[in-house]
Amino acid sequence: MNKQWQGLDFLRGLGIMGLLAMHSAFYYYGGIWTIDLDNPPLIITVIGLLLMFAGLFAMISGCVHGISMMRLEKDRSWSASQILKKKLVSAIFMLCTAYLYFIFTGPGLSDFSTRTMNNSILVELIRNGRLIGTNPERLFYIDSLVMIASNILLISLIWTGLRKLRLLRPGMLLGLSGVVMLLTLIRLPLYPLYLELFATRNWFGVLGLFWLVNKNNPVLPFLAFGLMGAWLAFYLEQGRSKKLPLLVGLSCFLAGVISYVFLPDTMLERAIDLKWYSIMVAQIGLFILLILGSIRLLDPSGGTRDNPFMRFFKRFSYGGLTAFFLESIVAAIVWRLLRLIWPDLELSLGGALFYGLILAICWGFILMLWEKRSYRGTLESGYGRLVARFGGASSKAEKLRSIDRM
Repeated sequence: MNKQWQGLDFLRGLGIMGLLAMHSAFYYYGGIWTIDLDNPPLIITVIGLLLMFAGLFAMISGCVHGISMMRLEKDRSWSASQILKKKLVSAIFMLCTAYLYFIFTGPGLSDFSTRTMNNSILVELIRNGRLIGTNPERLFYIDSLVMIASNILLISLIWTGLRKLRLLRPGMLLGLSGVVMLLTLIRLPLYPLYLELFATRNWFGVLGLFWLVNKNNPVLPFLAFGLMGAWLAFYLEQGRSKKLPLLVGLSCFLAGVISYVFLPDTMLERAIDLKWYSIMVAQIGLFILLILGSIRLLDPSGGTRDNPFMRFFKRFSYGGLTAFFLESIVAAIVWRLLRLIWPDLELSLGGALFYGLILAICWGFILMLWEKRSYRGTLESGYGRLVARFGGASSKAEKLRSIDRM
C-alpha cells in the first residue's frame, strides 16, 4: 500500500484553514478603506503577508502530483500517455472549478482607489441584494485555484517530456525551478505593460500576458514553486537524504529576508517590484522548510503520527476545496444575518479576526461531520469519480474511501 504523507496533508489543511480565516477577517473589517498603506499596523502587514501564501499550495500540489506520477510509473500497466491523460483531467477539473468559484462564489477584489469591492455574483446578491454579471477584472484574475490547475498542467507536461528525453532527474527539476525564478524578473516590467493593455482593452495583448504576469498567482513565479515541490517528491518517495533540500530552503529564505530588509516597503501596495520578488524568494525557501519540518514531525521513520488536534487540520486537506469554494457565500450569509440583528454592526480589527477564526473553526466541525460520510457530495468526491472515469484510479478517491477505516 502506498504511504500517505501525513505531513503534507496537515500542512495543506493548516494553510487552507488559515486562508479561510484571513479571507473573512479581511473582507469584513470595518476600517478596511482607512488603512494607511504607507504606515500600516503590524497585524495588517502580517495578514497581507499570510494572504500571499498561495505558493505553499503550489509547492504541496507539485509534490503530491510528483509523488503520484512516480507511483504510477512504478505500475507497469500505466504508460506515459495514460499518466499524462490522468493529470490533464485533474487540471481541467481544477480549472473549471476555479472559474466557477471566482465568478459565482469567490471573494471580492478590493479597489482602494475607489473604496469599492468587486464581488462575485452570489456574494454581491447576498451582501447587497443586487444580481450582477461578471466582469473582465474577475475573468482575468489568476487566483490560487487557477494557479494550481496551471501547475498541474505544466508540471505534468514537463515531467512527461523529461521522461521521454530520459532527462527526468531531481537536479533537472531543481534547475528548471531556478530558471523560472530568474525569468520571473521579466514580470517586473511586463506587469505595468499588462495593466496598460488591460486599461485600453487591448484584449489580444491581455490574452497573451495575463496567464504569465497578471495578479495574483501567475505562472511567473508560481510554476517555480510547483517544480520545487516535484523536486521534493523524489526525496520523499525515494527516501533520500534531506540535506540538500534543507540547504536550498535555508539559502532561499535567508537571501529573500535579507533582500526584503534592505528594500523599500511596498508590500501592502501590492506592487510587483523587487520587494515583491524578495518575498517570493524567501517564501520558496520557507515553504521547503515547512514541508521538511511537517514530514519530520508527522512521518517519522517508524511510521506516522496522528491525534485529534492534527486530524482537525488534516480534514481541511481532505475536504478543503469544498470549504474554500463555499466559504465566501457562507460568510456573507452569516454577516447578513448579523446585520439584521445589529443593523449598525461594524467590526474592529480584533472583531474581524475573531469573526474569521470562528467561521474557520465552524468549517472544521462541518468537515468533521462530512468525514463520517467519507466526504460524499463534496467537490473532492466528484473529482475522484471524474478522474477514475476518464483518467484511471484516483489517489484522492482512495484516500477519501480509506477514512471509514481510519
